[in-house]
Amino acid sequence: SKEAVNHPSHYAAPYRREVIELTARFDFTTGNAMKYVLRCRFKARPAEDLQKARWYLNYFIDHPETGFCLKEGAQAVIDDFLADLHHPEDAFCSDASRFLKSLCAAVAIRDFSKRRPFNEEAIKALDALIARASKTV
Repeated sequence: SKEAVNHPSHYAAPYRREVIELTARFDFTTGNAMKYVLRCRFKARPAEDLQKARWYLNYFIDHPETGFCLKEGAQAVIDDFLADLHHPEDAFCSDASRFLKSLCAAVAIRDFSKRRPFNEEAIKALDALIARASKTV
């Protein structure tokens, strides 16, 4: 159906924006890491999507020249997703928000040697998401 191709529900719900509005403001690697985290809850195998996000995060860390952010309008879109994820009682939202904040902070740092603490925090958040999703399989 057209709905399955153009704007399927898992591309937006429960967010006020479609995930592509965020990922389009980053490079392919970083955008994919974000996409797999933000959409995993609406897929048949969320742990698999989170493992894909981990692969892209590892690539970002191993290739520090990647991970640029398109400045125009990016912060407003990031802020909308963080607001949509602001449910402290929801472990997924808490870890997804921590992942998104950490990855965005790492991307913003042009001195690659100073990205490490943000990369490590993104890894911890993503590993917590993976562990939780793996238990539900």
